[in-house]
Amino acid sequence: MIVDKQPLPGDELVVDVEDAPPSYDALDNVPPPLPRVAKSGGSTPHSCSSEPNSAASPLSPKSPSALPGKNASGGKRPPASWFNFGPSSRAAKEVRATIQGLLRDLVKQTDASGALGVLDSCADACRSYDLSLATLLQERSLEGHTPIYWAIINRPSATPAPDQPDIVTALLTHAAPLSDATVDELRLACLHTSDHGLFQRLRRSPAFAPLSGADEIILGGNVPVDDVEVEDVPNDEAGFVAHVRIPVFQKRMRISQTISLEFIAKGRLWALRFVVANDSGWDSRFGYKHIRGGSWVPPTWVDSRLVIEDPRARTHPPPVPLPSGPPSSLLEAVEGMLQQAEAEGAPSAGEGRGEGAGTGRGAGASGKPKPPIELRMRLQNGQLTAPASIKATNHSVIAESLEDNPLAHSLQFKGCPYIESDGSLVARLEARLVQPGSDCVIC
Repeated sequence: MIVDKQPLPGDELVVDVEDAPPSYDALDNVPPPLPRVAKSGGSTPHSCSSEPNSAASPLSPKSPSALPGKNASGGKRPPASWFNFGPSSRAAKEVRATIQGLLRDLVKQTDASGALGVLDSCADACRSYDLSLATLLQERSLEGHTPIYWAIINRPSATPAPDQPDIVTALLTHAAPLSDATVDELRLACLHTSDHGLFQRLRRSPAFAPLSGADEIILGGNVPVDDVEVEDVPNDEAGFVAHVRIPVFQKRMRISQTISLEFIAKGRLWALRFVVANDSGWDSRFGYKHIRGGSWVPPTWVDSRLVIEDPRARTHPPPVPLPSGPPSSLLEAVEGMLQQAEAEGAPSAGEGRGEGAGTGRGAGASGKPKPPIELRMRLQNGQLTAPASIKATNHSVIAESLEDNPLAHSLQFKGCPYIESDGSLVARLEARLVQPGSDCVIC
């Protein structure tokens, strides 16, 4: 049995097409409808009505302001979100201030194990409150410096063992990638503590000393192990010696045309460079290295020399005295002949058959060593001054052309006897911070 539905009040109303709500697709370009003028005999604008064609409420679907991403005029909403799903800004600021206080206490500690636990807790808190620990570690929030700077300043003088935790290494891991300003802070901290060992460790990281495009291709993207070891001269407070080893020396000079080595000695940051100059060919240059934000460096006298020895001089055994009398056996006679030929620099039988080829030093590689290359590097007049900025040109640099020395001129030639078999150049820089004289630099 089917019962007809009784009409309900309001079912008989017919909604005019003009009064129908606009479609959602049309709201992007159509402004909201103007308020309707009340018809005569109808309800006043202030009267409430339940009719569908009455003025829409601000939260009704007909109102454009109720749509996500739309404002009352039908345009795009500002980027502010409707709901704040993350932590409040006050809580984030309190966590930020707490972490800065923990970092201040952390860099004062010498117990690396406890400090690493505090640092891990700071990293967890930053992730929970949408903060960047790397940014906090690189902000100069502690007496004008970064927490990493103070960690280096308070670092123990003894180098930790490889299996022991290190606060500086942990901070650098959480702070990566490093900005240029932070790299300058690391240089400055190593200089203030005269920590040459840590400075050389940092130099081998790509963030600290990025490669040029040519060097990156030549070396396969690996940072070249340009070893620099500095030692003080006993009983001479003004002298030091820097031992350097430069891999792939000739190829890098021909293509990149510049090799720069930085090291710390006598409380100063130095730079030893090999460059290809347009006017003088291959040069060696020695002087101060500028640090952005660093303190003023006073001028100083410098007397130095660059020494490059034939590798055979380091591996060649001292000559054995020849026997005074006639040989007592055939074996003793053959050994005497070989010793005599080696002392006179004659090529051995293997070298005569070309067995010495491919060593990087040509034939006669095991013959008598050549005399060392010695380049006297000093200013003719005045003291060595530091640059005021990276682009400053009014500072002094000790430069010496390799073209003027017959032995040093051979460094650019293939088969040069002063180049190691693996293509490296081994040299030492002897320097004294005294007024140059006629005597030898370091005897």
